[in-house]
Amino acid sequence: MNWFYLVLNLASLAIPFAFSFEKRAEFYKKWPALFPALIITATFFIIWDFWFTEINIWHFNPLYVLGINWGNLPFEEWMFFVFIPYSCVFIHESMRYFLPVDPFEKAGKPIAIVVIAFCVFMALTFHDRLYTTVTFTLLGMFLTLNLVTLKSWFLGRFFLTYLISLIPFAVVNGLLTSMPVLIYNDLENSGIRIGTIPFEDFFYSMLMLLMNITIYEHLMKKK
Repeated sequence: MNWFYLVLNLASLAIPFAFSFEKRAEFYKKWPALFPALIITATFFIIWDFWFTEINIWHFNPLYVLGINWGNLPFEEWMFFVFIPYSCVFIHESMRYFLPVDPFEKAGKPIAIVVIAFCVFMALTFHDRLYTTVTFTLLGMFLTLNLVTLKSWFLGRFFLTYLISLIPFAVVNGLLTSMPVLIYNDLENSGIRIGTIPFEDFFYSMLMLLMNITIYEHLMKKK
């Protein structure tokens, strides 16, 4: 089963990549804006991942990885930070085709404010749990950056994308945490789980998606 994480990554990418060349979407034409977003965000999260693996916030089950490590991370984990965001940004763009009018346009900023307030609450409540504190602090800060400094116009579409991405997220992360491929040190998180998925993972995913879409949208706007 040491191929499991590799196959999960490839399966997550397969359909979005294949449909990137579909004539109506032509997602491949947006790669010049997408790839910088993927690289910058992946670099940030890989450094974070290195750190948390080093201090045993989590570790990887050798039964489900190939054993090819770059630093202290399996090769498949490096793939994860490119393949999963690629698929999520593909969803983001697809929604423009299926929903030309953003149904969350007016709700984007109020939702962001509520999420920021929740992030503050969680970071303070679980200030002694490193995974919880770091995740909610960074997400709150980055959402605030989008609201106050960048004045991002796409927050409604971002939250729509996030809600839709929760479906494949639940499948992929559910498999990663139920096998388990990734094993968490529960002394460093809130202890709340949705099924087998730590509660923090839902907001870790939100931050990763938000960083990718923020960079992508600003590069698309310049283009």
